[in-house]
Amino acid sequence: LQLTQPGTNPDGSSIEASGRGFFPAALNGIDISVKDSSRFKDSNGWGFFNFGHHAPPYAETAGVQPVEACAGCHMANATDMVFSKFYTPILHAK
Repeated sequence: LQLTQPGTNPDGSSIEASGRGFFPAALNGIDISVKDSSRFKDSNGWGFFNFGHHAPPYAETAGVQPVEACAGCHMANATDMVFSKFYTPILHAK
């Protein structure tokens, strides 16, 4: 995912924790977002997946999360469903 490029994220984009953000504690799970406007029409084209919020091992597969679990906050508060305001290198690159 090229968050440093202006505009929106194209279909096929995916986001996973980079480990370069600001975290109050150690990472404790894996979440991945995938943009596919044909598969995820009810959530602005993004599907959200959770592989577990606990110590490893994590699940090998994950089903798409319901809108109220993830997409609702992203729809209301993010830019193209991506929270980038806490990643200052991204903001300065735009």
